[in-house]
Amino acid sequence: MASPYILSPNTDSELDKILVDHHQRILVLVFTTAWCKNCKRLSTAIEEMAEDLSKIATFVHVDVDELLQTVKRYNVTTTPTFALFRGHVLQTSITAALLPKQPTHEESDDQLLGWVSYTVKSFAQHWNASYSKITDHLAFSPTPTEYQIKEGLTKVGFKSVIGMESKQNPGEYPAREGELWKSAGIEFVSYPIKSADEIGLNDFDEILQLVETLPGPILIHSDIGQVAAIMVFVMVAKQNSRKGSEVAGWARELGFDFEGLGKLTQTIRAWVDK
Repeated sequence: MASPYILSPNTDSELDKILVDHHQRILVLVFTTAWCKNCKRLSTAIEEMAEDLSKIATFVHVDVDELLQTVKRYNVTTTPTFALFRGHVLQTSITAALLPKQPTHEESDDQLLGWVSYTVKSFAQHWNASYSKITDHLAFSPTPTEYQIKEGLTKVGFKSVIGMESKQNPGEYPAREGELWKSAGIEFVSYPIKSADEIGLNDFDEILQLVETLPGPILIHSDIGQVAAIMVFVMVAKQNSRKGSEVAGWARELGFDFEGLGKLTQTIRAWVDK
């Protein structure tokens, strides 16, 4: 895509740098391939949308045949895929397959791009750049760097932090994280979960106990933010007596998509309703 409003990294490391440099903006990663007919048909409309939304979002073109590590990291299996980030957090991925089937290509294209545009605008309205605050008591984020902890997150009022990073794949997880939080007078609890697939009913029980006993506001963070986001939405739903069947729709209204969670979706419903 040739547009001044769309960045086009040539390597995975270049994309990683973009994610860091633009962490205070909404990022829309557009995954396409040269042989994708739908991508070609949508290319002009995507360029126009990138220009229209340039004040609130940065669009990034990702060639799935070139940035293989990125494709694997975010489990991209179809093109075009629109992956939306805020504050390093992968908030949601949008594809045509997730939306109701339309009778024509034109109607399907309009629906897909309309949903992307709506979600970006929703992010701009509801989400903080470095962390996502759902209530006055609970927020989530991806794993913060040591710099982000020292220079930002210790200064915004959090009283407690729950870190859910997998110790098998620590990424930017700082070995001194507990010390950094505690030196600022903030309680820190480590509760590692490898991935969303590993979340069980017992995990929800234990996190609820922490949420109800730790002083707030509480920040929950995880590797790319997905596990932390799930926990925060589920905890808030439970505390506000929402029905389990309502959680996914409510989260989607705020721009976080629970699609693709498989059996975990049923686990969430069962736990919230019990």
